[in-house]
Amino acid sequence: MRVRARLGPLWPYAVLIGIPAAAFVLPDLFGGHLVMTGDNVQQNYPLHVLVGSMVRRGQLPFWNPYLFSGTPLLAGFNAGTFYPLVGLFVILPDRAAWIATEVILFSLIGVGMYTFLRALALSTTACVLAALTFVGSGVVLAQANHVDMTEGFASIPFMLLAVLHIIRDGRWRWSVLLGLGGALVIFGGAPEAMLDEALLILAYAAMSAGFDRARWWRVLTRCGAGAALALSLAAVQWLPGITAIANSQRSGLGSTFASSGSFPPTYGLLSLVPYLYGGFGHLGEAMFFSTYNLPEVEIYMGILPVIAVLSLWRRRWPSRLAAPERTTWYVVGLIGILLALGPHTPLEHLFDSIPLYGQQRLQSRNMIDVAVATCVLFAGWIDRRTDAPDESRVLDRRIALVPFTVVLALAGWALIDPASLVTTLSSGVGSAAEANTVREATLIALAFCLAAGLIVWFRPVLPPRRWLLLVAGLTVVDLGLSAGTSELVSLPSNAVIAGSTAIEQHVAAHLTPGGRFVVYDPQAYRNGSSDLATGLPDDNILASLPSVGGYASIVSGNYDAQTSTHTTGQLNVGLFGAGNPEGLDLQEIVTAPEYFLLPVRGAPTTLSGVRQVTEAPGTDPVLPMGIHADVVEGAYPTYPAPRPAVAAGKSSQWLFGESLRVARAMVLLASPAAGAQIRFGQVGADGAVRWGPRVSVAAGARSVAGRLPPGQSVGLAVQVLSGRLPAQQATIEVGPRVYELDGPLSDVVRPGPWRSLGSVDNYALFGRTGPPRPVYVVSHAGRASPQVDVVSESANAETVRVRTASSAVLVRDVAWDDGWHASVTVNRGRTTALRVAPRGLMEQVRLPAGADLVTFTYQPPHWPAATALSVGASLLLFVLAVVMVFRRSRSRSRSRSRRRRHRSGRSPRSEKRPPAPSAAASPALAPARDPYVVSSRGGPA
Repeated sequence: MRVRARLGPLWPYAVLIGIPAAAFVLPDLFGGHLVMTGDNVQQNYPLHVLVGSMVRRGQLPFWNPYLFSGTPLLAGFNAGTFYPLVGLFVILPDRAAWIATEVILFSLIGVGMYTFLRALALSTTACVLAALTFVGSGVVLAQANHVDMTEGFASIPFMLLAVLHIIRDGRWRWSVLLGLGGALVIFGGAPEAMLDEALLILAYAAMSAGFDRARWWRVLTRCGAGAALALSLAAVQWLPGITAIANSQRSGLGSTFASSGSFPPTYGLLSLVPYLYGGFGHLGEAMFFSTYNLPEVEIYMGILPVIAVLSLWRRRWPSRLAAPERTTWYVVGLIGILLALGPHTPLEHLFDSIPLYGQQRLQSRNMIDVAVATCVLFAGWIDRRTDAPDESRVLDRRIALVPFTVVLALAGWALIDPASLVTTLSSGVGSAAEANTVREATLIALAFCLAAGLIVWFRPVLPPRRWLLLVAGLTVVDLGLSAGTSELVSLPSNAVIAGSTAIEQHVAAHLTPGGRFVVYDPQAYRNGSSDLATGLPDDNILASLPSVGGYASIVSGNYDAQTSTHTTGQLNVGLFGAGNPEGLDLQEIVTAPEYFLLPVRGAPTTLSGVRQVTEAPGTDPVLPMGIHADVVEGAYPTYPAPRPAVAAGKSSQWLFGESLRVARAMVLLASPAAGAQIRFGQVGADGAVRWGPRVSVAAGARSVAGRLPPGQSVGLAVQVLSGRLPAQQATIEVGPRVYELDGPLSDVVRPGPWRSLGSVDNYALFGRTGPPRPVYVVSHAGRASPQVDVVSESANAETVRVRTASSAVLVRDVAWDDGWHASVTVNRGRTTALRVAPRGLMEQVRLPAGADLVTFTYQPPHWPAATALSVGASLLLFVLAVVMVFRRSRSRSRSRSRRRRHRSGRSPRSEKRPPAPSAAASPALAPARDPYVVSSRGGPA
């Protein structure tokens, strides 16, 4: 009964849990699709599945062997390895675990915010509507594509509740709630959530304490204890994580990198017109056509909350939310805006002095502070006292016209000169699609502003219950439309979720054991989404396909600097031009023909006459996705230099990137020929060459052409029969079009070392002809390398057997990390520790003579200290819980004993005590009214 009395009415919980349950369960139940998008598809879901599978096999989730030739899993943060809900992936099927995770998280956000608002003594209906507004806000829903951010959001209301009660009564038990909430944010694994929410809680605590010494003492002691508890509980996550970050590609990034993710001031208009700069195409609007990334700048919370924020700034406004509390949230919201704007304010240098803020990747995510503040103020606006003066109502009606007036001006601009609006406020070019988008977006927003204005206008004359129904209806329709047209409804295919796309199956069918693959598509020619459309990367984890690249947030800085594989679809082609870098074991490349063939204007007969052309998608049957001409990108040599001169008896070969029927080929010479005899040939899929007739190269010629044998081919070969052919480039004719064989992969992926594996889903696949060497002993001149046999292998450990006659170096093709350790047993004797040293990008150990079993094991940095802290904090919580249960049990036992004595007619012993002086009799003893104190009836004392 006590719990039931504290919970209050049950219908709010049914609403706040039922809506997320329906949103995530029904699409899978009736449509067979998971509600998942963005980084959740590419990163978080595969990592959660990996963690669950490793724990089921009895392994600690320390190391991820499928990305970046091996990378830390726990220390990489994104997997959220020890977040409690990840345990669902251990005990449930993956799909069910994901649905349950999302339902629980969004239910926690809604129920938690409702509980916090009720603690502020606001009405049930106001709290429910405000909580729904927070759950459906642009900030929360847009970040739903990052489950680690959502996990952080779930802790916000509970940490705020803890701070509120610490300010009120100072009980230490609220430090435990604060510590648990903070630990869960860290376990979630989003560094932005950790920093942003720490600043949010700090700002709320400071503003709530005000200038009261007693409150500040509570904040410093109780909140400090909560912070210490959070850091101790989550030490197993952040202690290894800070080492990984220090060694990652982000370690050297400064404030310039951080400021690139700040919130542009003009995007504040998105709080009134959510798709002013385009959206996701669900209403026929153009895709987002401005700078940045739409999910990172979505801030729409509906029109009524905006009116609430504009109204409650007056201290005399008749809200049941106390004026000091309103002031607190205005300041918290202002702080969030300034932190999100970052370099767009004169306070940038001051903000950069905040620890970690200057290295934060996405400062725009501080808009979560604004969303929380708006939610609280919206609840206070709904819960209005009935004794409002008439002048307040008049001013309210005027304020309600502000959003309508702003959007009306935007709509007029969009109707009169939409191109000007687009080019002035965004980075769009003012195309017809963009013009139609701004017109449609402003007119829809204008309708909602009008509806909101009417609700405010008729508030004084409508019965409260009817008015609340109108508010609830507009809130549901407004936010429902925003959510229903968001990125969340762009659902991935079940093949991607299962790791069974056609491309993944094709890669798996040809990938040699011990080898790795990579996706090379820096220009995103394959439908502009080479990752989601095929499940690559990091969905290769779901198919158990090890990769040289990846998408995870952090990777070894040295590894990324040399391979450039952290950027989706990228690869340092220059590095591979010198051959397969030692240790990467790259066996397959997934790419597009656009990186081999360059369409040119006309039929050039000299190198200087080559002119590349840009082709739109759908205009060229050979390159159906179109191609960009004269691309300049520093991460790879876009246009390789001419091939070196070819002597008699030698040949030069190129691949096309796809199978073509080529009628004629030409070589363009870098210098005049001295006379030679050559022949052209076509390269088959098996690597065999079918040669055409002999062709003479006249002295002084700058080009020579020849016909190829009929039929399909995957490449071109030119052989010098006599004489010498100067440095050259090649072109081919396919139908009426001419292509130069000078794409960025033309000099790297050649016939011989590589062979064509066909095409799937418009992708071209190429496999290396030589086998990988995942673990080997470095051979010396004239000596055979001893055989190495793998005895056992798992993600965190590997044992190999090797016999060496003398000291030798054993190389293991796993990306080097200082968490790897090794040991060796010599001649089946005692075990000796070995130092694991880097060898290029990989790792090596020096073996003594007679080595027998060599064991590699991985343990995250600082793991013993981190475990001690986390286990110690957990034991402390357990002891506190036992003590609390014991005390409550004794208290209840005493209460029952007193009741029994009372019923039997015996009164418990009591002492005569002098009556306490009353506050009424002694005004000096009357306590000052504290807005944070709540009466026993739930209202302000």
